Amino acid sequence: MKKINVAIIGVGSFTKALVEGVSFYIKNEDETRGLINPLVGDYKVSDINFVAAFDVDERKVGKKLHEAISQGANVTKDITSPVEFEAKVYRGPTADGVVEQMKGSFVKESSESSVDIAKVLKETGADVVLNLVPTGSDEATRMYAEAALDAGCSFINCIPTPLATIESWQKRFQDKGLVLLGDDTKSQLGATMLNRILLEALAMRGIQISKTEQDNIGGNADHFNLLYRKKSKEKTKSEALSSFIDCEEVKPKVTFQYTGKPSGSKRVELRIEGEMFGRTPIKISAVIEDEISINGAGTVVDAIRVAKLLVDRGMQKESEKVCAFLMKSPAKKMADKEAIESFRKIIEKK
Repeated sequence: MKKINVAIIGVGSFTKALVEGVSFYIKNEDETRGLINPLVGDYKVSDINFVAAFDVDERKVGKKLHEAISQGANVTKDITSPVEFEAKVYRGPTADGVVEQMKGSFVKESSESSVDIAKVLKETGADVVLNLVPTGSDEATRMYAEAALDAGCSFINCIPTPLATIESWQKRFQDKGLVLLGDDTKSQLGATMLNRILLEALAMRGIQISKTEQDNIGGNADHFNLLYRKKSKEKTKSEALSSFIDCEEVKPKVTFQYTGKPSGSKRVELRIEGEMFGRTPIKISAVIEDEISINGAGTVVDAIRVAKLLVDRGMQKESEKVCAFLMKSPAKKMADKEAIESFRKIIEKK
């Protein structure tokens, strides 16, 4: 199989987890543990090849990607030493990608001029562009999406900025024979997924849900950014839960806390309350402790491969179906069981 050439926007902790995770499966090509789908079509994780990256931090710009992922505020746990990909980190436009409070500590802006994004994508032969800019970077997201269109690349929007849910954007990519996936990637097994599973189980057993709360606690740059830009993230998480609650007055509550201690570890506390037989109260509490960036990368390797597969097979219009499985805020929502069945029918189809 041909390699899938990927360009990454934003060389943060998520990118570190993704590059090291792909490196692990390149070094251990027959290993399938830890993967949702070992094969997407005929593509393995080891077929992913990083060809370019964009960032604004002087500690990363100009370096090879496998070197840059350990620079700056990147704190996620090491998976393995990264493969030495040819990808270089280019100076991208700052736009609205950095809140003022992050400058100097989390981000030290490069004095270099921004490159021509579309030109770099063409020269490096990128097939897929992965958007990992900080939550709330709406202008930067649209700027990179335009460049991807100009360069003939599919685009995966991993953050909550509305893009793939907008019909006009979908049409522009499909008209060029490309795929737009989004918005806001689900983790492999994150708080939203576990919360959905529990809510679905309660509803299936006739329990009226009266409260659902999710408290996300972490210490990486993303959690610091959410102190100032949490609105869109709260929206996508809440919407991903609302369809399981059969009462308009009950709204999911999602909060974020920054610990102040640099760490890739995240702790999520879930609390659900409801009424069962005889209107008797029932309460559920659950805790997830994980490496948040690694958890997200476990889903993104499927998104990268299916984006390329849909283009290979001329199935660009099926992107809505795969987004229901991969994303918190897809254009077409499905129950989780239906979403994974639909996804697997597409990736297994010859």
